[in-house]
Amino acid sequence: MSEKQSSVPSDGKYIYPGVLVNRTNTEMLLEDAIATRRTVRNYRDEPVPFDVFQQLISLATHAPTACNEQRWRVIYIDDRELLTEIYQRGGAAFLQKAKQAFIVLYNNQIDNIEYRDDIQSASAFISTFSLIAHSHGIGSCWVAHLPNKAELKRLLGVHRYYDPIALVTFGYYREKVKIVVRKKQSTDLVSHNRFDFPNLAFSKEKNITARRIFRRIYYRIPAFLRKRIRKYSLPYEKKFYFEVYD
Repeated sequence: MSEKQSSVPSDGKYIYPGVLVNRTNTEMLLEDAIATRRTVRNYRDEPVPFDVFQQLISLATHAPTACNEQRWRVIYIDDRELLTEIYQRGGAAFLQKAKQAFIVLYNNQIDNIEYRDDIQSASAFISTFSLIAHSHGIGSCWVAHLPNKAELKRLLGVHRYYDPIALVTFGYYREKVKIVVRKKQSTDLVSHNRFDFPNLAFSKEKNITARRIFRRIYYRIPAFLRKRIRKYSLPYEKKFYFEVYD
């Protein structure tokens, strides 16, 4: 039996296979899984069975963590009213249509405050989950547009030693999705031994400071009032909040 050929040749330039498969393909090469995974915000009506979700979570626990402490906790959510409540309190707009999600928590008893071991460890878990899910024909979306952490902890009854890091929606791909070419090549991203990037480009958005101030104030408004004005905050969300994938 011949070995599978990698889609990444020696020059490092990925050969796109055409379209993303929307079915289980657990034998796909790791390079193909990484390059074809997409962020998806719209899924098939058919829910992912809970036992399949548990299998994906079990595999995701092989992700690296600081000092191998593995202090994740996961809250699975399939309650539409709860997802709507998270949206109304300031969560991403597409949560109105989400049917399945989970929140990744991590123990906040860390001593490395400077580099936030907890956030790094939880992020590795989410990245690993998204790749494993992709190989099962399941798309996902990493969501950090949420109510403030203290409020979310109260809503979900989270222990004080755990913090929510992100929410992840997931579901079976609705259709085959076109590959999205990356914005940068490795030659644009890597410098040698020091920060040396002559062609840096920065955002020209002039109201970024105002948006930051608005967001800080918005998340400190009492929840009952924030729910009343929720629709007026939609124009301030990222431009792709209703798109299917990116």
